[in-house]
Amino acid sequence: MAPWQDPGLDFELRTHAQGVQLQHVRHELGSWLHSHCASPDVGAEVALAVHEAAANVVEHAYADGTGEFVVRARADDGLVTVVVEDEGEWRAPGWTDQRGRGLALMHGLMDDVQIDAVEDGSGTRVTLRRHVDPA
Repeated sequence: MAPWQDPGLDFELRTHAQGVQLQHVRHELGSWLHSHCASPDVGAEVALAVHEAAANVVEHAYADGTGEFVVRARADDGLVTVVVEDEGEWRAPGWTDQRGRGLALMHGLMDDVQIDAVEDGSGTRVTLRRHVDPA
């Protein structure tokens, strides 16, 4: 996985791309947000947006159900930036998939959402940004 070079990195969690890990990601990031940079309400909204990005990794990135993703975050002068990155290949949802609201939710909860292919073509990087008032 291409490293995200940032001297202000405050939070990093690498985990298996499995649905059972999503609650852990949301809880750990939510705790970090609450203790470092955001009110409980804003922290919960940021954690929910990140949960949706991570759920997309679980659902779409790895055809064989194996793989990992990483969540990295920093807080800098009232701006929280969270990156969710995987090494998988995008898989479109099946014809019976009725969900597809995660991107809209991320855009609604965050100030900025950017989705990019990783530089070497292996994976996706979702960058989420939100201005916060200190806790």
